[in-house]
Amino acid sequence: MARLTPPRPLTAEDDRTTFDCGREALNNWFWRHAWHNQEASVSRTSVVCDTQAGEIVGYVSLSAAQIERAWLAKSHQRNRPDPIPAVLLGQLAIDWRYQGRGYARSLMFFALTTAVHLSEQVGCFCVLTHPLDDEVRAFYGSFGFEELPFDPGRSMAIRINDLKHNGIGTNLRTDFG
Repeated sequence: MARLTPPRPLTAEDDRTTFDCGREALNNWFWRHAWHNQEASVSRTSVVCDTQAGEIVGYVSLSAAQIERAWLAKSHQRNRPDPIPAVLLGQLAIDWRYQGRGYARSLMFFALTTAVHLSEQVGCFCVLTHPLDDEVRAFYGSFGFEELPFDPGRSMAIRINDLKHNGIGTNLRTDFG
């Protein structure tokens, strides 16, 4: 079994070229854009690495976002600003050699915990994501993400208050290492 680092910020020295999650869009974004977005403060990418092999096992990227109030369920629109502030979970991927070991789940908990902690400093209503396909949609759904009922792009979100209610954000511990 691999020995993993806890999630940490992506650095310029990290070798992204060997990462392959099996999904071209996620690989290309990571290879071409992750570091540039990090440098420009557009998004923050955290990586988990195999300490023995010295390679990136997985990554997750977070950034600020907003949602059109009209995309929410009517019960969540009342007395809300327009647009509504959110945290965007842009990408989450695990190298194919490490898939099936629960690392994606651990990275998801890290991302959600980070979002809850951020919400204590900067207001945000939810964590937003744009799943690539129905398989990814089911993965996010297993964490409580729901489709935004009126979003033509079929984005999914989970409310920060629901995360707090379920105990997410009480600490930053993950199952890595």
